[in-house]
Amino acid sequence: MIVFMLNQVIAQKSKRIFIFGHSLINHEFQVNLTPSQETSVPHWMHFLAEAAGNDIAVSGQYGFLPQHASLPPIAQWGFDFVDGAWESDYEPFSAANFNSILITPGNFIQWQGPSENYPSKTLSPVSATIEIFNWCLQQEASLNFYIYENWPDMAGFLGNGFPPTESEWESYNNYLNGDFHNWFLEYYKLIKEQYPDACVKMIPIGPIISKLLSKSPFDQIPIENLYEDDAPHGRATTYFLASLITYMAMYEEEAPANFQVEAIIDPVVANNYKAVCDFIWEELNIFKNEQGASEVFCEAPLVTTSETDIIFEDIKVFPNPASINFQISGVEEVHQVELYRIDGTLIFSTRYINVISIDDLERGVYILLGKNKDGSLLYQKKLVKQ
Repeated sequence: MIVFMLNQVIAQKSKRIFIFGHSLINHEFQVNLTPSQETSVPHWMHFLAEAAGNDIAVSGQYGFLPQHASLPPIAQWGFDFVDGAWESDYEPFSAANFNSILITPGNFIQWQGPSENYPSKTLSPVSATIEIFNWCLQQEASLNFYIYENWPDMAGFLGNGFPPTESEWESYNNYLNGDFHNWFLEYYKLIKEQYPDACVKMIPIGPIISKLLSKSPFDQIPIENLYEDDAPHGRATTYFLASLITYMAMYEEEAPANFQVEAIIDPVVANNYKAVCDFIWEELNIFKNEQGASEVFCEAPLVTTSETDIIFEDIKVFPNPASINFQISGVEEVHQVELYRIDGTLIFSTRYINVISIDDLERGVYILLGKNKDGSLLYQKKLVKQ
């Protein structure tokens, strides 16, 4: 009988990411210089992953979708702290063992539909993305694809240059959460339809940042502390927020509570870090389609609204409710055991055990999943901690 201590089984996750991006993901040429790459999403994701005990390696290139569709890509980006995932001068893309692709279109092309060709080109945002994804799948058969929904160009909303007035800022955010977001939803829908057997998801970066900044006390942050021009390239705080959203979407867990926010981040965000994380996590969890499936997470747990058990008669989970530990019996084959909070947060994942300590868990309802080697569901059980 194996007693399994919860604090020893937090699942380590590893992401090897290639980014088809531009300066709303990695902004190197700042007006307001920073000590390192603090205006870069991979920079902050590295430190978040480190605090959570997870791994990350990133490579990427600059461009817009028509340039990215000129394949193969190259690994242009290098970082002071983030491990590179690929040496494109010496090895093929397939040798890098990527498991995730992050891609973003331009933020100034939303004046026409995502399936309409760029002016003077034979590619549209949709067709260019499909070419890129198809090529990636030829190199690596199993990949998760994420669309990074950025934030729109601000110049068209400004009468007298940057920064915007209060009314210009309001108009900009109305557009960001309205027609701009709808363009991304249509783009995402058309892409996703082409890959019914792959994980294709969208991370609503811009709308979540916009909603956060509309709430007190975040609405008191000066716009000049968030953006530095009308492109609008962000400052460190904006890329930090973007990285929190991207981290939680791709790792499918809330950002680590023990993360120490650096002084370069606006103090309103730094002093309310836990509230920021909770808000983002909630927004990501409610971003679902009409059928209730997540549009963000690739491996969201199979938790129904009625918390229905799916379990074979000879598989027992007891005692239930439990206060100190519970046991699993009736399963002899090797399989994966996962425990989730009811909101979908993964507590741990491990190979089969039959006694699990839950002494450190808070009272409440949890979902226990058993999965076969191929990832198919073996059992699902509602577990109550007293």
